[in-house]
This record gives sequence, C-alpha cells and structure tokens, in this order.
Amino acid sequence: MKNRMQDLDFEQNVAFDKVQEYEFTRRAAQRFRQVVSLDSFEDEDADVIFHYLYKEMELVSFGDHLKRYIYERAELEEPFSEVPQEVYKEIVVDSFKETYTPKSMNPTSTKLSALVNNWLNQASVKRETVFLLGFGLKMTTEDVSDFLTRVLKEQDFDFHNPDEVIYWYCYSTQQGYHKAEELKKKYEILAPVEVENTQVLYGSNLCLDTEEKLIDYLARLKSKRVDPISEKSQAFQEFTKLLYHAKQIIAGLYQHDEEEKGGDKVWTAERITPSDVEKVICSGIPINKMGNLKKMSASILAKHFSQKRFSRQRITNILSHKLPVERFDLITLEFFIVSQEMEDDDPFNRYKHFLDEIQDILLRCGMGEIYIVNPYECFLLMCLLTDCPLAVFSEIWEKSYEEGEAEEA
Repeated sequence: MKNRMQDLDFEQNVAFDKVQEYEFTRRAAQRFRQVVSLDSFEDEDADVIFHYLYKEMELVSFGDHLKRYIYERAELEEPFSEVPQEVYKEIVVDSFKETYTPKSMNPTSTKLSALVNNWLNQASVKRETVFLLGFGLKMTTEDVSDFLTRVLKEQDFDFHNPDEVIYWYCYSTQQGYHKAEELKKKYEILAPVEVENTQVLYGSNLCLDTEEKLIDYLARLKSKRVDPISEKSQAFQEFTKLLYHAKQIIAGLYQHDEEEKGGDKVWTAERITPSDVEKVICSGIPINKMGNLKKMSASILAKHFSQKRFSRQRITNILSHKLPVERFDLITLEFFIVSQEMEDDDPFNRYKHFLDEIQDILLRCGMGEIYIVNPYECFLLMCLLTDCPLAVFSEIWEKSYEEGEAEEA
C-alpha cells in the first residue's frame, strides 16, 4: 500500500519539515501519510494508530485556530509560537470596538477582554460565538464557513435557518452586526410567502446580493422552515437511511450466528434495536454494572473524540427528535457500513469508496467535508486502511479504557 500513499486525498506534495508551524491541516495530512506508510502499520495496525492518536497527534483547539487566523490576517512577522497571547487579545478587542460589535449576543456582565481571553484558550465554542467573531473581525463568508466546518466540525451556513441566512448576507455584503439585528427584526414581522412543496429554496444558483432578494428569500423560507431535528431535515433523512442499512447488516450477522447454533429465529432489520446497534458498533467500549457504556471520561482518548459515542441513548434521542443529527453520527454509520460490506476488498479501494460516499452525504446535509485534523475522523480513515477496520476500531476503543484505568491506578 505504501507506494500508493501519494494518492491519498489530502494536501499533496509538501515536505513535512517545510510545513509552517501554523499550517495545521497540511501537517496533519503529512503525519497521516507517514503513519499509514510505516512498515509496522500492516502488522501492528491497532498499536500504531493508538500510539499516534495518544502520543503524537496534535490536538488543535479553537483558540489555536483563532490565533492562526489572526496571525495570517494581521501579517505578524515574528514566528507563530513566539507571539504573546496579549497581542492577539488586543487585535480582537480593537477590531470589535472598530466594528461596533457587541461582546456577546446575549446579556453578560463579563468584560470583552476577559471573553476574548477565553476564546483564545477554548478547546471549542458555541456556533453563535463564531458568528459574533465573524462580525467583530470583519470576516468574509468563506472565513466564517471555514470556522464552522473545519474548526467546529459542524455544518456550514444553514440556509434553512433565517438567522444564519441573514448573517451570511451581512458578511458577503460587509455589513455589521447592527444591520443583522435590524434584518432579524424585519424577519419577525415578515408575512410568509407560500411556495410549492416541490420547490427547492436553496441550491447552487441561489443569489442573495441585494436586500430585496434577501427579504424575498426569507419570506419564502418562513413558510417552509424546517427544524433541524425534525424528520424533514436532510441530515435526519440521511441518518435514518444509513441506520436502516446498518440494521440490515447487523440482522445478517445475527442470522449467521443463529444458523451456526442451529436456531430457527429469523432476523430482519426491523427486529434490530438501538441496543443491538450499540452492541455491535461499540463492542470495544466496556459496560458498567447497569449495562450502560462506561463514562467517556474513563477513556484516555476522551478529548480526541469530543465526548461522542454511538450509544443506544444517542440513537434513541435522535430518532425521537430530542437531538439533532451531527456529522459524527453520519460518519460513524457510513464507516460501519463500508467496513462490513467491503471487508474483503483492498484497503485502499475501501478507503476511497468511503471518502466518495461520505463526502456526498455531508455535502447534501450542508456539512463540511471530512477533515483530517479532526482526531475522530482521522482515526476512522486510518482504520479503513487496515485489513479489519471494525476490529481495529473496537480494539483501539478498548485499549483507550484499559490505558485510562492504568493511569488512574
């Protein structure tokens, strides 16, 4: 496989030692390629991946991304690692004052300088903080989009959400926060304009370059507004489709076991519960006395995987519209499906197929493409390049809890 590593889809042809210290994506892509090219990768894949995730992988926080953005925008000359945080803080505070951007979208008594310090130190922030920074730092729509998808690892601007459409319009026309507030008030009193159910509101030909076009779009949107956790949302539809496919695969596994032991039970996708899905996908995660997955905090990879596991509670909450579908859910299900259906295929072909499929799904949901800097996504991609992806996936989860217990002891 080693001689094909140059075909991997991320940031090509960069010598590792030439990559600047603030170029997180290129560095991550280089390290990814180096790790899966190691001689030991084929024989000791789980150990190699685990070592990379725990000992070597760079965890890039929101604060680091924000500093990099300011560093490049302000064209600072000293080396990235030598710029004191105070410099970044002053740049942000000055920019917020210059653009008349408030320190928060909600009432707060905290000083702007303290909030900025917090943003520069945070591992992650809420989506609305990114929108606020978009106004405070005079970002372009592309800049904000990059923070939403690559940094927060969430979906891009949601063109079915009136607030986000208004923010997008204001960034693209370089109008400030107070204009956005004015437009949000206009939306509140706007009369909805009915549109046919078959009419697609948002597509590649959408043009909102004037306030008149924006108001017209918002009026139509008001009549078709879809809650992101409702069954009409694209992400929910993709999730249920993938979940059913995964249940079909699990039913097949159960049926095989049933026949092996001479039983006569017939397994179908409809008989597979969220507990069955958890049991198969999370088989490497130990359970407690109550039969629930052990707490995420007991894993030494908790930070890497952002506290997310594909538990039965999570699946049930999504299906009952208590939680929105996230990219993590779609990526995990697609990984499971490809790992099973292409188990005997060449690892490189399996990897490429997964990328093709998941990029299309994420695009349809308005979510950013697979991002190599995201530790969980990098982990799944590495697993796909092994001979038994699901077994390696489970082994690394198991190892993360064993190591966590060893550290506590």
